Amino acid sequence: MTLPFPLLPLTPWHPPDPFPELADLVIAPRYRELLASTDSLTRRLENLTGLPSRVRLEEQTRSTTGAESGEPWDPDWLATGSAPFLIRAAWLRLGELEMVFAHSRLSLAGMDPHVQQAIEVGDQPLGSLFLARDEQVERRHLQLSACRAPALAERLGRNADLPFILRRSLFLVAGQPRGRILELFLTDLSR
Repeated sequence: MTLPFPLLPLTPWHPPDPFPELADLVIAPRYRELLASTDSLTRRLENLTGLPSRVRLEEQTRSTTGAESGEPWDPDWLATGSAPFLIRAAWLRLGELEMVFAHSRLSLAGMDPHVQQAIEVGDQPLGSLFLARDEQVERRHLQLSACRAPALAERLGRNADLPFILRRSLFLVAGQPRGRILELFLTDLSR
C-alpha cells in the first residue's frame, strides 16, 4: 500500500535530539516534547489537548511479505515481526481536528484474536488498544524529518510550501517489536 499523497523530503532522518533542521521550524515547546516522546502518542495528545481521540481509517490491507514497493520505508529499515502483516493508513482525530496521519505495518503473528479484530475494525488508535489491556507500548529508534506534501496541503487548505513534520519509529508492545509507524503531523505545531 502506498501513501495516499506523495512526500517530498526536506531533511534527512535524525534522532529527535539533536535535530538541527528542526531548529529552523517554529515549533511550540509542548510539541517538541511530544515529537520526542517514546510512549503513547495518542495518550500524550489527549492529555495535551483535553480532547478524546478517534481514528478514521483510510485504507488497510494484509501482506505476507516484507516491505512492498511504494511504502514509506527504506527496504530494510528495522524489519519487524513475522507475517502476516496488517498495513494501514489512518487519521488520528482529536475532537473535530485531524492531527496526525499514520501509516503502520503491524505484525499480527501470535497476536490475541480479540486485539487483532479490534485493530482491524480500525476505529481506535493502536496504542490505546494495547494500553486498555494493560500492556506497555513504547517507541524505539525514533527519528524525525521534515517534508512537503503539496497534495495533502491542498486537501487541508494549507500553503503547499509549509513543511510537515514526519516521525518514524519501531512500535513495541510489552517490550516486543510489533511494527513500524510513520506519522505525519498535520496541524500547525507553532502554537
